[in-house]
Amino acid sequence: MFVFVLFLVGIDDDSIADRSSDKLQSAICYAIDGDQVEILELLMQQTEGHWLSWQQKRPLLHIACERGAWNCVKYLVAERSDEINQCYDEYYPIHQAALQPIKFLELLIQNEADVKVCTATQQLTLLHLVFLLGRKSTEDTLNTCKLLLYHGLRELINKPDSLGNTPLHGLIVRYALEEARYGYDSDIQPWNKWDVLHIARYLLRNGASPSINQAGNSALACVLRHVRDWEFRYEMLNMLLQAGGNPNIVGRDGSVPLMVCLVPLINKDPLHHFTHTMKVCYLNCVRILLKHGANPNCSSRSNLTPLHVLVFSANETMALGKDAEQNMEFVRSLLVLLLQHGLDTNIRISQRTQHILQALLDMVQGSRLPSDLKQVYNFTLTFLQYGANPDLSVSSSSKCETSVASSIFLRSAGNHPILYHYAIMVSRKDDLMSDCEQRFASLFWLYYLSMSHKEVYLTLGALLRAMEAGVIPVRATALCSLIKELYSKPRTLKQIVRHVIYKSMDCKPGLYVNKLPLPNSLKDYLLNFDP
Repeated sequence: MFVFVLFLVGIDDDSIADRSSDKLQSAICYAIDGDQVEILELLMQQTEGHWLSWQQKRPLLHIACERGAWNCVKYLVAERSDEINQCYDEYYPIHQAALQPIKFLELLIQNEADVKVCTATQQLTLLHLVFLLGRKSTEDTLNTCKLLLYHGLRELINKPDSLGNTPLHGLIVRYALEEARYGYDSDIQPWNKWDVLHIARYLLRNGASPSINQAGNSALACVLRHVRDWEFRYEMLNMLLQAGGNPNIVGRDGSVPLMVCLVPLINKDPLHHFTHTMKVCYLNCVRILLKHGANPNCSSRSNLTPLHVLVFSANETMALGKDAEQNMEFVRSLLVLLLQHGLDTNIRISQRTQHILQALLDMVQGSRLPSDLKQVYNFTLTFLQYGANPDLSVSSSSKCETSVASSIFLRSAGNHPILYHYAIMVSRKDDLMSDCEQRFASLFWLYYLSMSHKEVYLTLGALLRAMEAGVIPVRATALCSLIKELYSKPRTLKQIVRHVIYKSMDCKPGLYVNKLPLPNSLKDYLLNFDP
C-alpha cells in the first residue's frame, strides 16, 4: 500500500492522462504508466508477486515500449537486456518502439535489437507497422524509415505480409485512412498527399520498385481501389509507372488496374457526382495507364470489359438525364482514349447482344426525347470512326416485336444489318416519328453513308418489303419517305469515293485521317460522314 501511494504522489496529471489504462493493473504497470523509474526499480527488487492472479506475465520492456515510458525503457534496456530480442504475443519490443518517438528506436538499435523481426501470424515488418499503425507526423515517419533502412531493413523493403501487402502497399492504404481521417482523436496533423508522395519516392529510390508489380497484388490497382483523391491517384500512378510499374498485373480481386479504375462507374460513382477536376484527373489516369501499355481489351474476373462498362455507363447517364450532355461527353472521351489504344469494337457484347452497334439500340429504345438521339448519334459515329462494322448482320431483337404478324415476318426475314433494326425500332416510337425536326434521320443517314453499297441497298430493299407487310406503321410517313428516297437513287460519286477511302483505312479513319497532309475541311468530310 505504501508503495502504491508513493507511486501516485510521484505522477503528475499529464502523465496519467497520457498513459492511463481503463483496466485494473498491477503496481508495476502503474509505475511504467507514470514513467517512474525509482518505483519500478523498487518493485523489481521484490519477487514476481506484483502480477495479479489473472494476468499473464509480460516482459517489462515490452510494456515500457508500448506505453512510451522513456525513462523506464532506458532503465530496462540496461537492467534486462535479455528482453530486447524477446518475443511476446508475436511482437518484439522494437515493434512497439517503432511506433514511439524515434529515440526509442535508436536506443534499442544501439543495444543490438534485431530490426528484421516480423510478427508471426501477419508477417508484418517494422515498416508495415510504422505505416499502418504509426501515429507520427510524416517527417518523423520518414526519419524512422531512413533509420530502419540504414540499419538493415533495406533487405526486407519488398517483403509482403501474409495478405501479400508490401510496405509500399501499406503506405498507400495509410493515405486512404488519412483521407477518411481514420482514428484521429488527438492533435496529430493528418498527412497530406505531397508528404505521402515524398515518402513513396524515397521508398522507390531505396529499392521498393519490385513491390509495384507484386504478383496478384499490383500496387497500381491498390492505389485505384483505396484512394479517393483523383489528383493523388494520378500523381502516384505516374510515379509508380515511371518506376517500372506494369499496368497489366492484376490486383487483389483479379482485375487489372484499368478495370479497377473503370468498374466504379457501374457500381458506385454516378457521373453527376463528378466535378470537372475529377473528370480531368480520371481521364489522365486512364490515359497514363494506356500510355504505359495497359490492355484496353482486358476483362475483370466476372468477364466485364471496358466496353461493357462504358456502354452501361452511357445508358445509365442518359436515363438519369441530369447533366446528361456533359457526362455523356465525358464517357465518350474515355471511349475515344480506349479506341485510340486498340479497343476492339467488333467483339460480342453478351448472349443477347451480338455487336456494340446493336447495344446502342438499347439507348434508342430508352430515349425519352428526340434530342436524346444526338447522344446516340455521337457514340455511333465514334464507333464507326474506330472500326465498328456497320455491315454486320444480327438477329432481330425481341423489343421490336409488337404483334404476331410482325414477329412472324421478322423471324422469317432472317438477319439484317443494324440499320434495318434501327428503322424498325424508331418506326414504333411515336415521339420520334412526330418530331418536326426529324432527328431520327441523322442516324439513318450515318448508317447509309458508312455501309457498303451491296449491304445498304439490300437493307433498304428489306425495309421496303417491311413497309409493304405493314411491319413499319403507315403513320411513320417521314421514315417511309426517307427509305423510298434513298432506295430510288444511288449515292453520289463523292460519297462513294469517301467510302472507298474509309474501307482502305480498315474502317478506322479516327486513327489515320489526322495524320494525312489534307485540308481540314476534307479531313472533317472523311471523319464525320456528312451527306
